[in-house]
Amino acid sequence: MGFPTFFVAFLATILPIALFAQINPTKVTIARDSFGVPHIFAKTDAEVAYGLAWAHCEDNFKDMQLTMLAAKGMLGQVEGTDGVLFDYAMQFLEIDSIVEARYETDLTPHFRGVLDGYVQAVNDYAAKYPKDIILKKSFPVEGKDVIKGYVMNTSLMAGLGMALKAVRDNKINEFFSANDVGSNAVAVDPKHMADGKGYLSVNSHQPIEGRFAWYEAHVNSEEGWNMIGGIFPGGISIFVGSNPHLGWAHTTNYHNFGDIHLLEINPKNKNQYKYDGQWRDFKTKKGKLKIKLAGVVIGVKRKLQWCEYGPVFKTKHGSYAFRFPGYMDIRAAEQWFNMNKATNFKEFETAIKMQAVPLFNIVYADVDGNIMLHSGGRVPLRNPKLDWTFPVTAATSAYKWDQIVPHYQMPHVINPGCGYVFNANNTPLKATGDSCEWKGDFVGVQRFMYNRGDQFDRLMKEAPQPFTVERMNEIKFNTSYAPNGTYMAHFKVMYTLDEAKYPDIADAIRKLKNWNLSGDADNKDAALALVIHDKLRLKHDVPFAFLMIQKQVVSEEDAVWAIREAKKFLLKTHGTMDIALGEVQRHIRGDVSLPAHGLREVSRAADGVLYDKKKGIYRVKGGDGYIQIVRYSKEKGAEILSVNAYGASDHPDSPHYTDQMEMFTNQQFKPMTFDKAIILRDAKKVYTPGSVDWNGGK
Repeated sequence: MGFPTFFVAFLATILPIALFAQINPTKVTIARDSFGVPHIFAKTDAEVAYGLAWAHCEDNFKDMQLTMLAAKGMLGQVEGTDGVLFDYAMQFLEIDSIVEARYETDLTPHFRGVLDGYVQAVNDYAAKYPKDIILKKSFPVEGKDVIKGYVMNTSLMAGLGMALKAVRDNKINEFFSANDVGSNAVAVDPKHMADGKGYLSVNSHQPIEGRFAWYEAHVNSEEGWNMIGGIFPGGISIFVGSNPHLGWAHTTNYHNFGDIHLLEINPKNKNQYKYDGQWRDFKTKKGKLKIKLAGVVIGVKRKLQWCEYGPVFKTKHGSYAFRFPGYMDIRAAEQWFNMNKATNFKEFETAIKMQAVPLFNIVYADVDGNIMLHSGGRVPLRNPKLDWTFPVTAATSAYKWDQIVPHYQMPHVINPGCGYVFNANNTPLKATGDSCEWKGDFVGVQRFMYNRGDQFDRLMKEAPQPFTVERMNEIKFNTSYAPNGTYMAHFKVMYTLDEAKYPDIADAIRKLKNWNLSGDADNKDAALALVIHDKLRLKHDVPFAFLMIQKQVVSEEDAVWAIREAKKFLLKTHGTMDIALGEVQRHIRGDVSLPAHGLREVSRAADGVLYDKKKGIYRVKGGDGYIQIVRYSKEKGAEILSVNAYGASDHPDSPHYTDQMEMFTNQQFKPMTFDKAIILRDAKKVYTPGSVDWNGGK
């Protein structure tokens, strides 16, 4: 006999909603396709979220846990000094208290229900497989933990992480510089494609392993959530990809998403700073951290301070305050969820008008023929009459902005007559044909280019129209540096050295001069360039991309040093400089090792890191990873081809640990479908969460 309806309603007002929203796993279906990619089917969005989390735990429970540990401020107890930095950021930004205060008010009840379904699956999985738990006291996880993770990670990506590093290294004027996490994206409208179908290339560059690597999934609820694309561990909806009506790619943008303030400290009282002509007390408290050192977890206390501008970081160079709007909004996860569920351009635009996601360009296409480049995020609305040079030294309330640049003032190009939009982390001021560019401006807009942006701009303009799919894919997989772009402007000295002046490396100099600037795997000049680039990157302790946008060009002294070091390295490890790039740079996982195309900051991006010093082998660890090529039409909807760098599973003994590597290397794709009947018919395994031990399909 059940409780009266009015009594249940009364209890729901005084007890946690989760008690009345427990997901029944038998109502969730997981269908694994021939590549192990999970397709999740259920009636409600919350049930689908449960299935998504369960499937992701099956394939990579370790990184799911590490994401949750970071969100709980416990990562230092597992990963030591590397992890405790995230724990510190959580307390430094007061994300805990912000999320606790706003969770019930800023997020809709429906979305909180989706969060409940997601974390229930994570907790249920941990209960079923307790031996796989990394830190038992980290469970149970809550919906608030997921949101804390979103707020922290997106804030760090939206400039704050680079700002903290710049202050620590005393390079504040360079804090907006690029990092090695890039992306490529192109959209072409149907009228400019030879077959009359819209084209979208989704190609985000991330690490290809770990908790920021792409995982492919398909979610499908009867409440209208139907999306195929990529997520990170801990992601509750698709970040990049397509639904049957529309799709988008993200690329990282580099507007000035916040400010660094150099504070004037009272010489008589170190706990005071000057603001509007008066000394004010810092807000202070003790941060409590736990860190694993030499196998032992110890407690560490750190004094935390805040001022009118925001959190304060004290260094030997001075005390600096950080004011960034990214951590002031907790709704990023819900914005992505709303983007997932949009069925047309108007609904998608309504979602991105939330401006809750603090960064990212969006390259968009849909079945109605619309395309768009929108350079979004939360950018401070700064007074253009003030001096915003970094760091800001004027200690006045005039520099305490309280609003962000409105959505409609952010860079955007919608349905340009030129027929296409692109972005490769370059300035959004260069996004399409010359006559169709956005003409706006605001304080802090990104203005710099990269090689990839140079190449997309040049190759799209040179390509005959209407575009063909084959030509578009050639542009996407281009492995070269532009002969007259940012790369050559900064590295020119390497290609103009006088052999007679440096006889010991004359042969290497000639080799560089003969190089066609291509990074194809069989290119026998590119390996030398790969090692030179890596030597310069490590010497200056900056992302390689930064060497292309900094004010200083590569000096002759640095070029000669790097060429000399690279020659010595190749001769010692390979016995020759005349060796194919693919023999030096490899795509490696487990016992699979394949020659890798591409170089750093080319469109076919490959971020190689020295893997075997003795043998002189570089392993690709980032760059191209998950890729979607989508075609849109009224007749066929969204037709998706995709590939991931490794496979769907993180289990070394799974057949899906490496089963996409050869396709990835050969620039080939697998078809994906939204058709439930076909998915169930062809599935390798169909089950409900917990009913079988999938374990990566081994």
